[in-house]
Amino acid sequence: MRALVKKAVMHSLPYNGRKPLLLSPAMTQIARFAAVFAAACALAGASFADPYKVKDLVVDKTAPTAAQATREGTNEARLVGAQRLIDRLTLPEDRAASREPLDINLVGTRMYKSSTTQEQFKTFSAAGGARATGVVMWAFDPKLVREYLDARGVPYVDTQDAKALLVPSVASGVDAAQWGAQWTQAPPTGGTARIPKSDDTVLTPYVASVESWSRRPVWMDVQAELSSIGGDHAIVAEAYSQGGGIYVRLVDLRTNAGETGLGLVGPFADLGSAQRGAVAELERAWKTRSIVRTSGSTSLSSTASFRDLGEWVKIRKGLETSRLVRNLNVESISAGGADVSFVYSGRPDQLTSDLRSRGVDLRGADGGWMLQVVAAQ
Repeated sequence: MRALVKKAVMHSLPYNGRKPLLLSPAMTQIARFAAVFAAACALAGASFADPYKVKDLVVDKTAPTAAQATREGTNEARLVGAQRLIDRLTLPEDRAASREPLDINLVGTRMYKSSTTQEQFKTFSAAGGARATGVVMWAFDPKLVREYLDARGVPYVDTQDAKALLVPSVASGVDAAQWGAQWTQAPPTGGTARIPKSDDTVLTPYVASVESWSRRPVWMDVQAELSSIGGDHAIVAEAYSQGGGIYVRLVDLRTNAGETGLGLVGPFADLGSAQRGAVAELERAWKTRSIVRTSGSTSLSSTASFRDLGEWVKIRKGLETSRLVRNLNVESISAGGADVSFVYSGRPDQLTSDLRSRGVDLRGADGGWMLQVVAAQ
């Protein structure tokens, strides 16, 4: 059965009718543009982290020999990583509705690629042989994991939100310094000061702020630090104590947008659990907004507006790497804009959110659609 394709047409595209660069009869002009475009792709193309990498997997294993303990502990960490990966990409209700139960052992033993040591292994003499400890990261094969989930009818999300500055703050009953410490990690060898945590493998990549606030900060408080990390927006993680448990209120801060509540998560038994729970809640909210459950497709025509070749490369790369977009066609292009058409899956708000996470802003304007690079914060 053919999929239903809806049409969202833009009228009066402003770049149609202008002398386009790519439709010029001069092949030398096309060749020059293509060469510059290829170079720009290599230098200015958008780069994205890999959500199929699972980090911070703790190894602690005892075996007859140190080598065996290291090997077995690393392999056990791979199974833990497989579980975290499936939890990361999917929602509980979709896993429960799978055509057949998901086999984590199968994912962990057949769909991995490689491991990386995050913290050097240490070995000790122990009862029964040797004990090995360390921290590793496992990378899984995106193609195999996607095929596995597709075959079982489990919707998944493997596109990431734009990087955020994660700002810890406190309300009643929580010490700001103690909460801020949950968002830092031990310094590299030889260092003395702890450094802010960051994670570009989760679905909601973040860099923690260097400050922990005893009040809820506003946009002006975080704007400079956000700009310094190249982030898209700030998220305040406001912790407070109530009834013996720790709760975290999550608030999104963007320029000219004020505060947007993202949810409340808890209770947690301690601040460490609250920190991990806050990140997990951000991922859950992103999956809920982004997951595609519709079977139809929509065709869309739009104008891409850019100031230079670098911006055009970013717009095109954003469209090309989106899971929701296919059949991208550049109909014409000039020095400052292009007319493009494509087919996408899901809802318009999901497409908008996905493209924004890739640095591309899609919005309706003058009866049509406009693509631009997301403005610097």
